[in-house]
Amino acid sequence: PSSGCIPCRAIMSEPILKRLAPSEIPVIRRDPVDPKARDVASAIVEAVKARGMEAVREYAEKFGEVAPGEDLIIGKAALEKAWSSLDKDTQKMLVRTVHRVRRFAVAQKEALSEARLDIPGGAAGHTIAAVENAGCYAPGGRYPLPSSVIMTVTTARVAGCKNVWAASPRPTAVTLGAAFIAGADAVLAAGGAHAIAGLAYGCGSVGPADCVVGPGNQYVTAAKSLIAGRVAIDMLAGPSECLVIADDSASAATVAADLLAQAEHDPQALPALVSSSAKLIEDVEVELAKQLDVLPTADIARAACKNGYAVLVASDDEAVEISDRLAPEHLEVHTRNAKEVSDRCQHYGGLFIGHGAAEVLGDYGAGPNHTLPTGGTARSCGGLSVFTFLRIRTWLQLTNHKTAAGLVRDAHMLAKIEGLEGHAVAAARRLDEEDAQMIAKTVESAEAALVAHSVPVPKQALPDPTDTSSHMLLALPKKGRLAEMCLKFVEAAGLQYHRRDRLDVAPCTNLPITLVFLPAKDIASFISMGNVDAGITGQDMVAEANCTVNTELELGIGKCALSLQVPEVQGSLTGADFAGKRIATSFPNLTRKFFEPLDKLQGVTTKITDISGSVEAAVGLGLADAVVDLVETGTTMKAAGLCVAENLMKTQAVLISNPHTLHADLVCKIRQRFEGYLTSKKFSLMQYNVPRTLLPEAVLITPGKRSPTVQQLDEEDWVAVSVMVETKQTAEVMDQLKELGATDILLMSLSNCRS
Repeated sequence: PSSGCIPCRAIMSEPILKRLAPSEIPVIRRDPVDPKARDVASAIVEAVKARGMEAVREYAEKFGEVAPGEDLIIGKAALEKAWSSLDKDTQKMLVRTVHRVRRFAVAQKEALSEARLDIPGGAAGHTIAAVENAGCYAPGGRYPLPSSVIMTVTTARVAGCKNVWAASPRPTAVTLGAAFIAGADAVLAAGGAHAIAGLAYGCGSVGPADCVVGPGNQYVTAAKSLIAGRVAIDMLAGPSECLVIADDSASAATVAADLLAQAEHDPQALPALVSSSAKLIEDVEVELAKQLDVLPTADIARAACKNGYAVLVASDDEAVEISDRLAPEHLEVHTRNAKEVSDRCQHYGGLFIGHGAAEVLGDYGAGPNHTLPTGGTARSCGGLSVFTFLRIRTWLQLTNHKTAAGLVRDAHMLAKIEGLEGHAVAAARRLDEEDAQMIAKTVESAEAALVAHSVPVPKQALPDPTDTSSHMLLALPKKGRLAEMCLKFVEAAGLQYHRRDRLDVAPCTNLPITLVFLPAKDIASFISMGNVDAGITGQDMVAEANCTVNTELELGIGKCALSLQVPEVQGSLTGADFAGKRIATSFPNLTRKFFEPLDKLQGVTTKITDISGSVEAAVGLGLADAVVDLVETGTTMKAAGLCVAENLMKTQAVLISNPHTLHADLVCKIRQRFEGYLTSKKFSLMQYNVPRTLLPEAVLITPGKRSPTVQQLDEEDWVAVSVMVETKQTAEVMDQLKELGATDILLMSLSNCRS
């Protein structure tokens, strides 16, 4: 079969899994942390960091996780009591599951070994040790997840962690029983960002942990991103993913069941099928409909299926290429040659080989861990394992200084080259007297040679303070609306310069930067070739130049679209209808890239004419059948009797730089100043006073760009809050604060800032 979209001959309504061609598959790489969730989590984490158990209890009670006064930390005795309350079958099942997870973790740990290597004068090596304290999070939102408790706590215990604490909101008896049999010291009966912060910073007898692991919702992920660095974390996981590679030997009912098993996790989950059999794809579609009709979690699964897709491929090789491009969390291979296909796959979180290896068995304790990387991050990291809780610690010992002399001399020489005299002295202290004298003579002779060959510097050779040859060159558009907008950024960045009439070069007087005014279309090329260090131009110009530059910052100005514009009477046509026709444009490279696959498909050649101005007039003058040009408001286009048939790309102004610039520090300074200006246009500064008891609710209303600044007032029970608020939301926010009970609410506009 050939690859492409699948005809749905048996499916009359919209398919449950949309049909995509291989080229249409979206990449699943994404930022795992939602910005809004991070803002909310930031305030909560800061509160727990400052007030510990008091803050954790405050949020746990607020979100209904515990009743006022109810125990927030469940100790070993209570865990054992919960275990005893479980029926015998449940206990036996949990024991078996823990045993399988433990055996796998032990095998992983045994795969590691300590190392020792003889070096001149001594030895070096590494030791392996577990972190002392581990915090293990298990979600408890829609359903209790004792399996996550087992996966995390058991693994930490096998690693050798001295203290292991779990956290889970509203833990059921089976969750507490799982914690007991897995070996947890205690369970924190809380969830979300406050539980993660409680594990990291400590609350009561729980924490602080050295490593915090476990899956969770967007607020858990955001909180883990905030504590990362202070403690180790396993990963920043997002919604669950399952990709099934299958051929005509696969069972449609089994494939459908496996896809729904992932879909029922979360409305944002991604179930996907890649198959070389069009019939299997249709059969799976029928099975999905049948199974959804009786699945208790059908509402969630059906929503998740809307994120998914089915793809028809021509070969196993094409299926493997798609899998490696996606790097899915779970990869199932249901083919005749499943092992062979699996061996060719390189990027995945967990691999399930053959028809019998259901992903659900990995979820529920076959041995390998079910906490796996999502969002394409399987290209760079693996899942939770015993290694997550282990540290590799290196050591060095020298016992024979005479034998080590060569090593020490090399260290001394490198230190001198790098200008670190203290390092050189410390190295020399490890030498005996004879070797130390040898180094001293070498240094003296080198210094004498430098003095002997030095000559006075002529006065006229001293640097001219007006010389701009060592300046960073910053390119700006020479004319047009974008040029005017760019000058506002230059002004906001505090660059002081004087541009003489008819000169396109303007040295700055307060920084070693020279402004160069160039045609916007040439800026990217000049920067790529190293003639200019950095500059502002459109993303369309960068793409047209097809050159290598670093995009430092999107500026949010000059937003428009590069579009195929056709006569209004032909507005229902698409780009394919204009393949082989005459196209006028000032973007010949992008236009050629757009039409090349269409030309190849139809066996024609589109004639592309490069014209530099008044592109929209080409159709009216009979020079072209359509044009490719930028559209901002559409006024000029409509005046020429044209309309948009297709958009080639969306574009805006960007700050770009040469990857090899010698002025990276100045490029960074300019980027920071531009970022500050953009932030000041988006945010306003709000200040208000509020009773301390209402602070958590106030912080939820004003989470800030990162988090609010809170200061104690002289009046003991009141605090003052300063916070950045999006300008467009200020009126609504002030109303909410007033209704809450805040007073003295002030709003100040910003002219600039630094993030």
